[in-house]
Amino acid sequence: MTCPEGIRSASHRHRTAIEFSYCQSRRPGLLFTGRNHPISPSEGVCMAGFTILAPGNPDNPGPNQYIRDELDTIGAELKIRPYSTLEEMLEEARDVDGFTQGGLTYNREAVAQLPERIRVVGAGGIGVDFIDVEAATERGIIVYNIQRVFEREVAQHAMMLLLACARRLLIINRSMMEGTPVSRGTIQPIYDQTLGLVSFGNIGRAMAKIAAGFDLRVIACDPFVTQADADPWGVTMVDQETLFRESDFVSCHVPLGPGTFHLIGERDFRNMKPSAYFINTGRGKVVDEQALIRALQEGWLAGAGLDVQEQEPPAPDNPLRSMEQVVLTPHYASASERGGVERFKKAGRQLVTILSGRWPEDGLVNPAVKPIAAEKWGMSAE
Repeated sequence: MTCPEGIRSASHRHRTAIEFSYCQSRRPGLLFTGRNHPISPSEGVCMAGFTILAPGNPDNPGPNQYIRDELDTIGAELKIRPYSTLEEMLEEARDVDGFTQGGLTYNREAVAQLPERIRVVGAGGIGVDFIDVEAATERGIIVYNIQRVFEREVAQHAMMLLLACARRLLIINRSMMEGTPVSRGTIQPIYDQTLGLVSFGNIGRAMAKIAAGFDLRVIACDPFVTQADADPWGVTMVDQETLFRESDFVSCHVPLGPGTFHLIGERDFRNMKPSAYFINTGRGKVVDEQALIRALQEGWLAGAGLDVQEQEPPAPDNPLRSMEQVVLTPHYASASERGGVERFKKAGRQLVTILSGRWPEDGLVNPAVKPIAAEKWGMSAE
């Protein structure tokens, strides 16, 4: 299968940070009594001294309590503090061994300022574009994300956007609310149509499962997935050009990382059918938004359903906000009552695993960190 140009040109270390695929093997490692003091599992374990920083109100931990409960099982501490600037965060991080994602972005310069004892950084979801993963890897910092928690929520949201576009839901709803004549326009059928998935990891597979119930033919492009991997899902792997040419609906689930910025652009939109719809629940910057706007304005495709944009929220004068063929939602595809709880529980389990000297079963964003972490923290190198 042809690899998209932006990914093919990325280095191996960069490509390992692009979480298209979901499979990670379990790598048992060492247990620790403290920093760099490995013991055998049979001797028991005590993680006293480890501290993790989380953003929030220390008097009202909210869902951070789930992380605290997990850390309590190994004698580690969760330090909850409010901070809104890098300077405030660095002040609070002087005595911690890791931190969970807040509202800040950590570029290479910011990563260089992190205290030397920082060994783990956790994402709040699947995306890790809040931190320079390569810079973290060079420092021996383990970066994890949260997988296998809200894939179904995102897939269901993507299908909701697809249905809203195909059935012209917002236009018809507005006519009904306003009491004006209903202009249905062209209603796109869904059954016997082709759904193209850009990325075939956990979310793409959940989407394929839903699509089967709508009698959709499903194709996908993903440089890290073979046809043998896709066969159990009834999905045909193709290259990116073929996917955009053949699909009646294109659903993007690509995370933002080195090699995926503007992965989808003008050439792809020109390849789409005029009757096709583009759905994005991945990351806004994976798509050249100006090319998408032009494509919509000039009728290269029928419409779009977007949970993510290049700038969030989109600027008041962003043309997407005034297009009747566009459905916008505020980057909340993963949201649900269950998902909101489970993501914090999973974060706690990821931290416990890593602080215990073991590699997580899934969600290790930077496997290239292993030899560095082995030397610096006493982790297993495999």
